[in-house]
Amino acid sequence: MIGKITLALIRREANTYRSHGLSEEAADLYKKLLSSSPNLSPEVKADIEYQLKQIDLEIGCNALEECQAISDEQIAVIKQGWRDQSTFDEILTSAMIFYQIGRFGDALGELKKLGRNFDELEQATGEITACLIQLHGPEGLPAAVDQLASEFFNDPKEILSFQAAIAEKMLEWGHPKHARSLLRHIMCYKDLPYEIQKHISALSRKIGIRYFFAGTRPPVPTDAQPGPTVTNDRSILAGIWETAKYLCRRLSSKNQGT
Repeated sequence: MIGKITLALIRREANTYRSHGLSEEAADLYKKLLSSSPNLSPEVKADIEYQLKQIDLEIGCNALEECQAISDEQIAVIKQGWRDQSTFDEILTSAMIFYQIGRFGDALGELKKLGRNFDELEQATGEITACLIQLHGPEGLPAAVDQLASEFFNDPKEILSFQAAIAEKMLEWGHPKHARSLLRHIMCYKDLPYEIQKHISALSRKIGIRYFFAGTRPPVPTDAQPGPTVTNDRSILAGIWETAKYLCRRLSSKNQGT
């Protein structure tokens, strides 16, 4: 009899196929399992049939016309989610189904189920970015990303890091207007952490935005020599200025002598 561990391994393999667009191969795994194991428990059999039902939706939505004609009942099946507690791969698969049929808001809604798990959200940055590009133009993007980031995080630094990662992905995928709009928005924040300033500065150079650090320096180790202070900088500039004036006076006196 097939146990839960074996079923979990088969499901993971099927999800790998599905994440690469190989829905038919994923369905074959489950169908072979059904045909080769006639003594499955009712619970396991129901779970396999449920997976096959969702895969059928994916396969049936490959053509654009069919995707647009998808029924409310089919949408409800996808939104119902997985029978057990959803894993990262399962949430990503559901979001992918919605994205493929043009329901970008629903796709983003699935990704919101990742909650406040920073590592999982970081892995899903590409999928989240793809939904945002489809849902918002450059003008409305900053407010949407602000709202989304606040739903995911409480820590201001994590919110800003998330926004910078979205901007980077948009730039990477050839959407400079979206990236520029979001970067300008992030620049409006005061007291940005040094690491984020550095990240934004590097991205800004790629799209021709001039971004100047607000003067924040990385923390100096206790055993390191302190860097030049503002007072030292002014003293150096004053010395250069006095030297320049002296040279000008000498040149002027030489010209008068000739």
